[in-house]
Amino acid sequence: MDDETRRIMEEFGNLIDEETAKMLAMEKRGERRGSRIKELRDGKTWLYGVVEKIAKEENPLLAVLGDETGHCILKIWGETYAIMEGDVIKIVNAWAKRGMRGMEVNVGKYGRIVKMEGSIETKIAFGKGEGLFNLRGTIEKIYPTQVYLGKNETFVRKIIVDREEIYLLDEMAKEMNRFKENEEIVLLWLHERNGRIYGDEVSMILKPEEFEKRYEGE
Repeated sequence: MDDETRRIMEEFGNLIDEETAKMLAMEKRGERRGSRIKELRDGKTWLYGVVEKIAKEENPLLAVLGDETGHCILKIWGETYAIMEGDVIKIVNAWAKRGMRGMEVNVGKYGRIVKMEGSIETKIAFGKGEGLFNLRGTIEKIYPTQVYLGKNETFVRKIIVDREEIYLLDEMAKEMNRFKENEEIVLLWLHERNGRIYGDEVSMILKPEEFEKRYEGE
């Protein structure tokens, strides 16, 4: 093992393996870069991203991670990191796999998250796609909220936006109280499952002016 690889492993408390340390050394020399979200495949990975939304802070922490190519789910298991929405982070020794919302980046015992300086301009594109996607359009119909009783009480509200049926769960269902039919709406980080489009705890519902202030007025 060369000195640079050994030094990088020590920087991470010897919790990353030699292969990951070598990749980080190559990055420092400009010979390799981390993965982009759209390039993620099942297996070990490291990447940079900006924390767009923290959906759940309990173990595992659940967040939306973005970069110039798109968005994915970030899950942090066990470890506690003082990350906030808007933070640019470097994720090392993580594991990528496909979940119900598309690709997920999982950080466990041997993974590490480091806050970085600078900024990342995330890409918000509209249209259905694999994994997390975004829609924007006119609300044609808002249906009453339905409650499903079981182990956990679940609120579901169906809306139709530009002929697309979208099912909003729990807090997202309540968010629709801010909207009326025939208004414009922006829905971020939806996913498709069993032929239906869902908005859940990782999603975000905005009025057009709120979206423009958040993403176009910076």
